[in-house]
Amino acid sequence: MAASHGIRLRVGVIGLGRLWEARHKPALARLSDRFRVAAVYDQVARRAANEAAQIGCAATVGVAELVNRPDVDVIYLLTPQWFGSYAIELACEARKPIYCALPIAADPPALEAAAARIKVSQTPFMPELARRFYPVTLRLKELIATSLGKPRLVLGQSRLYGFDRYGRPGPSTQNAPVPLAIDPGGYLLDWCRFIFEGAPIALQGFGGLVLADRPDHDDRLLERADDDFESFHAVFAEGGIAQIAIARFNPKTLGDAIKFLPPSGFQVFTEHGAALLEMPDRIQWRDAQGNHDERLPLEPTVGEMLNDQFHRMVRGEHSLAPTLDDALALTRQIDVLNRSRAERRTIDLTDTSIS
Repeated sequence: MAASHGIRLRVGVIGLGRLWEARHKPALARLSDRFRVAAVYDQVARRAANEAAQIGCAATVGVAELVNRPDVDVIYLLTPQWFGSYAIELACEARKPIYCALPIAADPPALEAAAARIKVSQTPFMPELARRFYPVTLRLKELIATSLGKPRLVLGQSRLYGFDRYGRPGPSTQNAPVPLAIDPGGYLLDWCRFIFEGAPIALQGFGGLVLADRPDHDDRLLERADDDFESFHAVFAEGGIAQIAIARFNPKTLGDAIKFLPPSGFQVFTEHGAALLEMPDRIQWRDAQGNHDERLPLEPTVGEMLNDQFHRMVRGEHSLAPTLDDALALTRQIDVLNRSRAERRTIDLTDTSIS
């Protein structure tokens, strides 16, 4: 790829919306010495035309047109579009690196097929597993390596208060209309894998519909009454355990009671202490020196860090970017969680008889 000999990558963006507005548009603007947005596409043509006029780039009428443009070096897939994973196939044919913020575990067969194409074409691919780059995550990793020691137990609770297809990814909204087990469940499972530095060796999932009479159709929060509570139990090597619960609360059902609830949080117990995390920027911990409380700066932003790692990966430099193997492992582990939930049992991933 011609851009591999230069510094600045020319970006083609597929799928606009709040993820683009809140995370990637400002990040790419700040990293203008390394990126330039060359073209945009969205299934709502007017949205793409307006965005192109605002930032001074091209708006394409089709995804193939965008991928095959000679002035586009890398492809950003930021919002689910009507054509599913077709853009990945096109990018592989064009041998253009892919940054993927789509809910990767939502369609396992499509991901497996795309992975085969990615591997054959040797196309760089980075899934957006953003929680790895939250300020509290990076600070926790520092503390684990210095004063806290290895993690032994993670207890976490995540709450969502609605649904917004173009919502800012994080602990309070979803980025795509998928079950909680996938978003944010899959991303939280990946976060646990990142904290424990390894894949789980056993998994158990549980889910259910708590508020069965909620007016989902009136609220337009969901297309159907999916489970509004999910949890998973993961066992890691050397006995590490993670127990994560995720719940979606309907504001019209609970009203002001929502304000009574404490913020979502994650407790991490380690060999030499413990930490309490409020995503994305507050961490409290206790070690041999006593109690500590930090509100971490949000500069550089999560978007800048993600794009910096992608740039390094494309350039062939040392990068902490998540990989295709991370995406595949996560998707397969979510499938195991779904099976565990259906069979009401813990599944041992070290059992070679399990396909």
